[in-house]
Amino acid sequence: IKASPESIEKFRASLTKLGDIYVNDAFGTAHRAHSSMVGVKLDTRACGFLMKNELVYFGKALCDPARPFLAILGGAKVADKIQLIKNMLDKVNEMIIGGGMAFTFLKVDQNVEIGKSLFDQEVTKSAYFTLI
Repeated sequence: IKASPESIEKFRASLTKLGDIYVNDAFGTAHRAHSSMVGVKLDTRACGFLMKNELVYFGKALCDPARPFLAILGGAKVADKIQLIKNMLDKVNEMIIGGGMAFTFLKVDQNVEIGKSLFDQEVTKSAYFTLI
């Protein structure tokens, strides 16, 4: 069900009324354009302590990782993570790709039959995908 533009604005306004400061502490959803992430119209915005800790941890892991460095990535959308994968390849000792996006790699790289599992045909045509 898709909400009408009027309903979306009403929902965003209801969220905005709940506070004076917007604090995002949800690292895992920070990249999404959901109303609760981008629709709250407050002048003061900040990241919370959990978000800060995640950013500090990832900064350290990417700039000065403990070795051996194993990256485990998951999710469904290869397109959302293809740049991350490309950027990490020269930093990690090993990388495990799981979740729904693993099927795209299995089908293309190893010609594995994946049945009705997730497969992102468009991303396999991208220049980034061919570099991996």
